[in-house]
Amino acid sequence: MKITLRLSESLLSIYRETANPLNEVMVINLEEPTTLHSIIIKAGINPSLTPMIIINNKRISSLNLLIDNDEIITLIGPLAGG
Repeated sequence: MKITLRLSESLLSIYRETANPLNEVMVINLEEPTTLHSIIIKAGINPSLTPMIIINNKRISSLNLLIDNDEIITLIGPLAGG
């Protein structure tokens, strides 16, 4: 499976100054169905920094969703600091 992650600017800005900055688009190849949580971890992203996730123009509310097809997943980071 080919999973394409698209990261919002708000998420990219968090990782920009780290030792391993992230790219706006990341492709992850998976051999078997995997949870959304595991995919985000595999990409090196803290799941708590992705309050909004969109797949097929739908907001996803569970990180336990099993991804079993090629997907484009948009990860949107926090929109304001706190």
